[in-house]
Amino acid sequence: MKVEDVRLKGFKSYTPVKQVKKLLSSKIKKKSAETIKTTTALGRIVAENIKSPVNIPSFSRSAMDGYAVKAENTFGASQRNPKRLKVIDKININEISEKRVQDNEAIQIPTGGAIPNGANAVIKLEDVKRISSWIEIYFPVHPFKNVSREGEDVKKGQVIIEAGSVIRPQEIALLLASNITEISVTKKPTVALIATGSELIEIGNEPQIGQIVETNTYTLYNMCELYGAFPTRLGIVKDDEFSLRKILEKALQYDIVVFTGGSSVGEHDLIPYILNNLEKSEMLVHGIAMRPGSPTAIAIIQGTPVFCLPGFPVAAMTSFEVFVVYTIRKILGARELDPRPVIKAVLTRQIPSHLGRCDYVRVKVLYDEENNRYLAEPLRTAGSGIISSAVRAMGVIEIPENSEGYEKNSEVNVKLYLPR
Repeated sequence: MKVEDVRLKGFKSYTPVKQVKKLLSSKIKKKSAETIKTTTALGRIVAENIKSPVNIPSFSRSAMDGYAVKAENTFGASQRNPKRLKVIDKININEISEKRVQDNEAIQIPTGGAIPNGANAVIKLEDVKRISSWIEIYFPVHPFKNVSREGEDVKKGQVIIEAGSVIRPQEIALLLASNITEISVTKKPTVALIATGSELIEIGNEPQIGQIVETNTYTLYNMCELYGAFPTRLGIVKDDEFSLRKILEKALQYDIVVFTGGSSVGEHDLIPYILNNLEKSEMLVHGIAMRPGSPTAIAIIQGTPVFCLPGFPVAAMTSFEVFVVYTIRKILGARELDPRPVIKAVLTRQIPSHLGRCDYVRVKVLYDEENNRYLAEPLRTAGSGIISSAVRAMGVIEIPENSEGYEKNSEVNVKLYLPR
């Protein structure tokens, strides 16, 4: 692609989103692994399959307070014809009975207690009548009733977490229960974030006419952390070719480079021009069939993916979520490249679109209690500078390139924003 063909002229054509992702996918390499403590692994991506070195539970244990018995000794028990068993022992939670349960015998056992030899079932404490050293049983129990058997949850050698999975609190619990205190995870990709524009000023300053407080890099910083990357904000750079080249040289030390602003075809939109004219540079795309975010440019510089996103906040967020998040997750080797949960909802009004363009429409989600369904209320179909529309939104509807939009009352998929 020649950037000179579009600069100061406008885009003659736009590349479809799917094609852009395909181009990106062929250029992305997974990062190497590192070993970390299991207790600090929340949110990390597992680098390789993890197998349990033990059975869970490691012994057969009682699921109830009651009596360990031979199930066969309870068969035929009823209110009219109770079975009588002799209680030969009582064990505590951290004890193992030295006695073996024989026919017509029982051992009192707590919840979590080890099933004694000879027993294969537990009858609940409240389901028997205790008479001195005997119990009366009024109905039968089948073998392994109220027993958590050894290896019932996890068997030794079983894959308990697959490569590419994200570690949640429940995964940490399972790993620790398996006596796994360290795991191999993919290293987090580093991301350089740069805002461009002579009109931008840092937060905390009072903007004058023509000035804008720079917020994009702070937004994208938090999105990087949300999706598993390690971001660094390199600040604001004015629309000056020398300054932009200098900051790019510094940024190429990172795994991913993200510029916001200066991505379109105007006189001061310099980044695509600079990317296209660097040594060892491959311009993948400039101009994508999407809304918002169509002026996005993507290049591979010395093996590093470089993204130039629009300056409008919502367009920058959308392009980041579609392409940069995709890249982050590919580098991590994540099984789910888009981890956002999806729900079905019914549109409260029509959303028009154009064939050949992918639209990303912000929606508010409401629950229709009367009809037991979710409703999706479109907030704006345009206005990529309206930050409040993203704040009020709970998710996004993606309208694919082969659709002219959705009619009112259509059932659609809503990709929910990840929790704060």
